[in-house]
Amino acid sequence: MISRATKITTLFYIAILGVILTTIYTIIIMIQGSKTMKMIRYIYNQNKQRGEHENRGE
Repeated sequence: MISRATKITTLFYIAILGVILTTIYTIIIMIQGSKTMKMIRYIYNQNKQRGEHENRGE
């Protein structure tokens, strides 16, 4: 039979692992979000420049 102390220790380590995995996942999501924002900004600026060229009749 597993003792109470072993169960508590196991739950503690599972909780620590959960915090670590959640932190890693959050960092990955933030990096992907940053890349997406940069791409959106790039496309927006390209479309804006293209629109300005068309408005000037170039």
